[in-house]
Amino acid sequence: MMVSSRIFGITVNGVKTDGFVPYADMLNHKRPRQTTWYYSDERQGFIIEACDDIPRGAQVYDSYGRKCNSRFFLNYGFINLNNDANEVPVVIDMLDNDPNLEFKLKLINEQRSKASMKFRLVENLYEQVMNEFLSWLRFVYFEGDMAPLFLAKNLAIVEAQKKR
Repeated sequence: MMVSSRIFGITVNGVKTDGFVPYADMLNHKRPRQTTWYYSDERQGFIIEACDDIPRGAQVYDSYGRKCNSRFFLNYGFINLNNDANEVPVVIDMLDNDPNLEFKLKLINEQRSKASMKFRLVENLYEQVMNEFLSWLRFVYFEGDMAPLFLAKNLAIVEAQKKR
């Protein structure tokens, strides 16, 4: 990991490759990005450009991207306080005592042994994973009439087949 955290993915003469770039690999992380970097065939070198003016004597940052602290720690050896990209792994199982369990399993084409879903939850409710998580919770805990769910699944299948 010590080596891979120091490598930059670059394109040299049209060929994708990796390169070590001493000093550039020592820039600290900050979002949003303050710099952009690339390899210049014309100048035959690695270029770091400021996205905006950086005051003389100020620290220059690079962005390591939007990642969970577990990835920052594993790949780069640090964590980011107040990180809005942190994830929490959660597993939600179907309820064994659900009177509609067999019907729900048929709806999702699963067997009892696979009646769970894994999610990596984030703090932003507008992320797609949060929509999927909340939909799964609604499905697992739904106690109403199952007929509309069955009808909705069949309509979705018909629509998908039309698009083929």
